[in-house]
Amino acid sequence: MRAHAAVTPDSVQRERLTFQGAVEPHTPAALNRVDAYRYAADLTANLNGRPDTVLVLIPGLNSGPNTLDLLARSLISRDPTMEVWIAEPRAGILQDRRGVTAALANGDPDFALGYYYGGLEIDGQTFKALDPKTVPSAAYWGLDLNLRDVRVVVQEVRRRFPYARVLLGGHSLGAMYAALYVGYDFGRLPGPEPVQNVAGKIERSSEAGARDIDGLVLIDGIPLHLPVSFQPSQYLEGASIPLIGKVPGINALLAADPNKRVSPFTDTSSIARTQDSILFDTLAVYAYLRPNEASRLPGYPRNGLPITNEALLGAILSDQMEPDMFVRASIGSPLGVFDRMPDPAGISPNGLLKLSTGRPVPGETLIKWIPYDRSTPRGLVDLRALEAAILRPDGDFTVWYMPWRLVLDLGLSLNLDTSGEFARQYVSLTQMQFVDLPILLLGAGRGLVRSPMMASFYLHHTGTPRSRVRIQIFPQYSHLDIEDAVDNRAVAAIVNWLPAVGRRPAP
Repeated sequence: MRAHAAVTPDSVQRERLTFQGAVEPHTPAALNRVDAYRYAADLTANLNGRPDTVLVLIPGLNSGPNTLDLLARSLISRDPTMEVWIAEPRAGILQDRRGVTAALANGDPDFALGYYYGGLEIDGQTFKALDPKTVPSAAYWGLDLNLRDVRVVVQEVRRRFPYARVLLGGHSLGAMYAALYVGYDFGRLPGPEPVQNVAGKIERSSEAGARDIDGLVLIDGIPLHLPVSFQPSQYLEGASIPLIGKVPGINALLAADPNKRVSPFTDTSSIARTQDSILFDTLAVYAYLRPNEASRLPGYPRNGLPITNEALLGAILSDQMEPDMFVRASIGSPLGVFDRMPDPAGISPNGLLKLSTGRPVPGETLIKWIPYDRSTPRGLVDLRALEAAILRPDGDFTVWYMPWRLVLDLGLSLNLDTSGEFARQYVSLTQMQFVDLPILLLGAGRGLVRSPMMASFYLHHTGTPRSRVRIQIFPQYSHLDIEDAVDNRAVAAIVNWLPAVGRRPAP
């Protein structure tokens, strides 16, 4: 194996692995699969009992495996005895990357624009947006299947590396999935009857998710207390949810009459809109290959707003400009003149710069982007490095298709109690009280988990004593900084926590 000092983030190797996924009986065999991305200092070396640790990560909302690429590489460059595996959401199988792949192969972003928007033929194919009616099985891709797919990856890690310490974690919604995984009873399929003892109480299951792993790493995400519970009528018939909008119920998703059946995928700006994700990926190609050229993409620039490709991507991700807290990163500063608007998240007291009002500063012809290390104040995330991660071959940064069924099941589950007669028909989250694992929670002070108190609800529902919980909040980090920052403090926090984590006895 190479010397540890020679392992840099760029030298870390990655491979895509495909496994038989958890079997969902309504789903065609070709879609009953789970993909994972394995990162290691050397994928082929005989490590004599190593890796010492394998961290399995789950991406967040609207996020594919490439969102965790920089974090995985930084962790392994810091500790080469470690591997990181990233589990891809099943719906990622449905995405068509031909336009992005051809643009990168030819060094020409026009291939992406032509393929996704101009009818350009690539490899004998022209792009057609997925017709949701062709994937009716996605109406069954809920929390139960999602967690069982993750378990396929965890068990494969256990099979390959029986002596390794195995951790499970994620970022944002992915952290919430990991937090739910440990309390899930994989020995029981959802249905009307829970596992009970003679007193009518839930018994400890030998197939509880907590038994699969040695510790949890939750990165700016954790189940939070909901002020109201999700009612059976809302699950069945649909509901309007704050910040999300109208959510169809399971009866509409599974309607026997195809004409009455709704799309199994979300298509709202607050969750996942396919057209927005495709446009983002196309813009990323232009920003990476032609950063300083004037953008000519649909959407912005509006009214002839003169802005470079890289500045446009920066504006979409910037914690100085982006209204959505969950896609913010500290990546530098725009060079332009903008009006201000209030910050919907209430994080930036001086408000945000309003992109649609932008114009170049006097003497410039285009709005440009000042790199993170030259901006004032200095940023945290290198936009050029982030662009490379967004476009990492054979992976995705955005998720084009998000199943509504996941949203419904999370509504039932995020209060951490699915022992009721109705909820247990759809999910088997009955083991949370038995969870006793080391937990590392890392929060972004300008992101989602801004204080240790936000962990109280989840920790109260587990059996983990506070002595086995470590919480660190990074006050200046935005939601994406905590996975993408240069010299990421989250990396050191994870590596320094490892000696406190034991491991299951090997078989």
